[in-house]
Amino acid sequence: MLPVVSHATGVYVYDQEGLEYLDGCSGAINVNLGHSVPEVTSRMHEQIDRACYAYRTQFRSQPLMRLTELLVELAPGDLKHVEYCNSGSEAIEMALRLATLIHARAYRPFKCTVLTEEPSYHGMTAGALGASGHPLRRRHLTPLLANQATVSRVRPKHGSLRAGVHDWEAAIERIGPANLSAVLIEPVGGASSGAVPTAPETLRRLRELADQHQFLLIADEVMSGLGRTGRWFGCEHAGITPDVIVLGKGISAGFAPIAALLASDKVADAAGQPLGTVLFGHTMAGTPLSAAAGLAVVEYLKAHDVPAHAAEAGERLHELLQGLRQRHRVISDVRGVGMQMALGLHSDASRFPGTSLDLVEAARREGLLLYPSGVTPALESVMVAPPLVSTDAELDELAVRLDRALTRLSPAAPVADASQLLSSGC
Repeated sequence: MLPVVSHATGVYVYDQEGLEYLDGCSGAINVNLGHSVPEVTSRMHEQIDRACYAYRTQFRSQPLMRLTELLVELAPGDLKHVEYCNSGSEAIEMALRLATLIHARAYRPFKCTVLTEEPSYHGMTAGALGASGHPLRRRHLTPLLANQATVSRVRPKHGSLRAGVHDWEAAIERIGPANLSAVLIEPVGGASSGAVPTAPETLRRLRELADQHQFLLIADEVMSGLGRTGRWFGCEHAGITPDVIVLGKGISAGFAPIAALLASDKVADAAGQPLGTVLFGHTMAGTPLSAAAGLAVVEYLKAHDVPAHAAEAGERLHELLQGLRQRHRVISDVRGVGMQMALGLHSDASRFPGTSLDLVEAARREGLLLYPSGVTPALESVMVAPPLVSTDAELDELAVRLDRALTRLSPAAPVADASQLLSSGC
């Protein structure tokens, strides 16, 4: 039975029994600033006393207008058009609708296939789930998903964890460029792959092909966006600008439901009218309270240069995890970028007598929260993605607790402190 949460502060969560848990996965890889951040919660309290709700077709709000300005300022290229909803899943749905509408308006009715990757995960709403390369989460839901837009998937060649340039090129050729509406891709993988990044050359080639064949390149940055990978956006590691970026967890940081779609000038022009008038809205989309929370989060990220801190902290986290790999044969590899990391696990029972869920439970018993990941035995892993503001001392404590959890599954002499891991990981 799950514990009952009492309170949380910084990187720690406490249950009603008084037990402490170090949040090594930022909740669902979304509590990017840690818990109970006064600079955010105070702004939310102020907004509650003014107005919590105003419907998007009746009013604008100062927090939402300022948030839009900041997102446009931070976004790469000409991604200057922002629409809001409540979650990453909804924002993916919005992106899929937008791609369909763009091609319909341009009299390209046969461009209706969306190409995604397996592994991938794009959300739990019907369209987003239908486009996800996550067989376990689509299981038994085929009747619900059967009427969604045509979806095709590219799979990596044997031995690879993510699809490469040749895999994508072959898939596009198989579909036929004239039939391709959009490519939807995670620049840095999430829980489906265990944080495996897309190779920069793959993203650059997809950008070239999108321009050549007039399909939209949609970057799912729900998890990676706004600093988690050590850059503001995961696609920046490849130096490309997608046609559409989808944001979610990074804006909310766990404080209030909010997500966004950022579209380029080219996409907005192709729509022929303001995006808000052609995309279906949601009752709670961009309410003043959610906007105030999102604005406070993004201002905090910018004022404290959190992406740069995440890049530096990510180097230490990577070194600590490599140290754990040297000590525990159950770990196959260390994956990820910045603070979006994962430990790959051997599926061989002789090396790892359990699953990622067993490791997550062992970690909980050691006062550490982790997130299970991977959709195939080759991708079996746990995500290690603490808040972006984690200190060196907090990362060291995370590693010591994780070492104890791994020792529960595969006995080894426990480390006295994290310095042993840093030295062994070199």
